[in-house]
Amino acid sequence: MTDALHDVHTATNDVLKGYREMSARAEPEIQTVLARLIAMHEKHAAEHVAELKLLRESVQDDSSIQGTVNKVVVILRDWLTDLDRDVLPAVRDGEEALRNEYGKALQNEQVAANAAVAQMLRAQMDAITTEIARLPKN
Repeated sequence: MTDALHDVHTATNDVLKGYREMSARAEPEIQTVLARLIAMHEKHAAEHVAELKLLRESVQDDSSIQGTVNKVVVILRDWLTDLDRDVLPAVRDGEEALRNEYGKALQNEQVAANAAVAQMLRAQMDAITTEIARLPKN
């Protein structure tokens, strides 16, 4: 169960790295969207940390190379074009990939057996699904 929770937490941290970089470079027209997503994922990450601490797990290394890749992609895109509404479909893709990580975690038998963790992850996945619906596909 802890591996599944770490995987979700790592994916969340990786998304946050990209969004924070994007927010620093983005046009004003998408700042509200980015602020909303960052706030949601920061809340989720804090909930992951609290649950992992209850399980006596360390969260020091819950990031991956993907977080760095996310930042680099944002920087390169900023060099090539403006970070405006045109990036929102890519943001949607990132949210969908993150939601898939939640789906994998919820399929873990130990997660399913722990009502508190399963409920937390389902609620967070539902919040992500709501945000995905607000983002353009193209």
